[in-house]
Amino acid sequence: MAYNLARITKEFNEICNQAGVQVTCPIKISGRMTRTLGQVTHERINGTTISTLVQFSKQLLETATDASISDVIKHEAAHYIATARTGEAHGHDSFFKAICAEIGTDNDGTKTKVERIVDDSVIYKYFIKCEDCNKIIAARHRMSKNLKNLSICYCKKCGGNNLTLIQNF
Repeated sequence: MAYNLARITKEFNEICNQAGVQVTCPIKISGRMTRTLGQVTHERINGTTISTLVQFSKQLLETATDASISDVIKHEAAHYIATARTGEAHGHDSFFKAICAEIGTDNDGTKTKVERIVDDSVIYKYFIKCEDCNKIIAARHRMSKNLKNLSICYCKKCGGNNLTLIQNF
């Protein structure tokens, strides 16, 4: 069964409920999140931090394995639980890591390795290829200043500056 908003909400609520925390904010899927997999937004009210929104990347749901998606849900639930228990945002500190261990995930850092069910050519629109070492050295979702002016860029792998922009349609 593929992940959708209902399945994410159910899994997120179950994790939080097992930890003794009631979910009180909306959970959404964001089409704008391309690099961030999930996010808990906080707001400080009368000296207490509360979670106001939990979001998951639409791209994550479309391209990642169920195991990777479940791991991201647990990671964001740990953020939510940490804030609910203490009234403070904890980032990726030791308290947050202890909650990750409590709910059964080792995804307690800022970099998450995601297993994809599709290859990068479906995800990215632009690729930069180094003609000197014949490797793809970068992939981007959007056009940027650097992509428009590759003459100022170089390959970090071989040091070459003979770069080509490949546009994926």
